[in-house]
Amino acid sequence: MWFKMKQWIALALAIALVGGLTACKEATPQKNSSQAENPNPTVVIYEESVDQALADSPLYQQALAQPSVIIYNEVPLTDSEVVDRFLKAVEEKGDGELYLYSFNAYDDGTSSCFLNHFVCQGGTVTQLQDRVENWNDSLSEENSYPVNSISLNQYGYLVYEAESSSEIMGTQVINDHALYEDADQRQEMWETYLRPIFYTALGNQQWSSPAELTSWIWLFEDLYNYENGTDPWSQYGSDWPVGEMTALLSKYFDGVTAQMVAESAKGAYDAATDTIHYEGGRGGGPFCLRVTGWHQDGDQLAIEYEHYDYATGVPYEDAFYTVTVRTLEDGSFRYLSNQPRAAA
Repeated sequence: MWFKMKQWIALALAIALVGGLTACKEATPQKNSSQAENPNPTVVIYEESVDQALADSPLYQQALAQPSVIIYNEVPLTDSEVVDRFLKAVEEKGDGELYLYSFNAYDDGTSSCFLNHFVCQGGTVTQLQDRVENWNDSLSEENSYPVNSISLNQYGYLVYEAESSSEIMGTQVINDHALYEDADQRQEMWETYLRPIFYTALGNQQWSSPAELTSWIWLFEDLYNYENGTDPWSQYGSDWPVGEMTALLSKYFDGVTAQMVAESAKGAYDAATDTIHYEGGRGGGPFCLRVTGWHQDGDQLAIEYEHYDYATGVPYEDAFYTVTVRTLEDGSFRYLSNQPRAAA
């Protein structure tokens, strides 16, 4: 009897031991194959912005396997851990790498990728660069330059001084959603109220009423592009009908007349056809505006914004403004003014 009892006790202990070992094994986190192979995985936290063509491209897959910031159409999609780790290596005069993959997709179906590869060895930083015209191409990193300084600023830009340029350069590497709690609302304000006319009538183009504006041809071009996703030449060629121009402009500004539009043409107006002959040719570089706040007073909405440096994200001195619109019950609005304001 006692012998059988000892057998049962031994069997129970054995079962408990096996169960305990199984439980311990299941509770131990297991690294997947990609984590085991890559100690510095890239984490994409805005996957909803990655379309299938980008996800399937060899360069995107290459970026995922390296300590990378992935930027798609100028919007960073990854977290900040790889940036923090690299800058810590620079600060501690250690070793590290950071890849910035800037992917761009264009309206005509083409694509490009620009690579900035920073290497830190003992605190000394080198920059390697390359650009390809297709996401299926290979990057060679043939161009290499010493970097004198590199840091992350408060606007989420990695800024650096390198022998590749005489000016301070930079790239936004932190997504706006990680910088601003109201990033979605800021974007909505930008898309709805600033983007339609920003290139022609905002920034230092100051006006207290629409009557002070004179660039009606350019404003029509901007608004047509905003509403249709293409330029007016695709419909009108180089002779634009003043009646249709006035009708579109009147959707955004009160008091616009055909005479005002015709007189803004400066000799290019043809009274016989009631058209303005315009072939374009404004030119210009990046013009970057950032919404910083807004407030509603009755039917008037004031949106505060700043003009900032494309390379660093830093606002220019005395480049702070407020554009005011009158909101209507049907959801439309009319522009009222664009005035300077003091920095916050």
